[in-house]
Amino acid sequence: MKLIIKKSDLLDTPCCKYDNLPDGKFDAIEEIAERKNHAKDVSWLIANCKLAQTAKMLEYLKSLKPLAEDVSWLIRNCKFTQTAEMLEYFKSLKPLVKDVCWLITNCKFTQTIEMLKYYKSLKPSAKDVHWLIANCKFTQTADMLVYYKSFSPSVEDIGWLIRNCKFTTRTRRRHYETND
Repeated sequence: MKLIIKKSDLLDTPCCKYDNLPDGKFDAIEEIAERKNHAKDVSWLIANCKLAQTAKMLEYLKSLKPLAEDVSWLIRNCKFTQTAEMLEYFKSLKPLVKDVCWLITNCKFTQTIEMLKYYKSLKPSAKDVHWLIANCKFTQTADMLVYYKSFSPSVEDIGWLIRNCKFTTRTRRRHYETND
């Protein structure tokens, strides 16, 4: 695989291990290979170079067997990769609950009912669900509170969520107003 680019084709400055890129045209894939061919570097290239946003490059990335966290980073940071196919690929990597939680929290494209179902299928802990509700507006719903409640969380955890999450504070207030 070859990808001939110039530094000016990059949307951002690469990390310091790429400080010595040639000034003219160069093969980005060769430069990455010389530096150990890390999948996360190819992910960065795809996100930061329009010329790298091709189906061929995605297949090349997949051949490098990237970590789920590298793929979630790419989906979050590159609209080109925000597709159903890439989400399925991400899921095929058997991501950790924390990686799915991070992606849902940080990428509007993944804030769907389908992704929440997938998240729940991973059997997150009460703490994981607690964190997701506190940090992601999309998950601040009555359904997610019922799901969280199914874990029988401690009084301390419920109290923290009520004190620190505006959604649960409003929900609690409505509960008391309707039950008086």
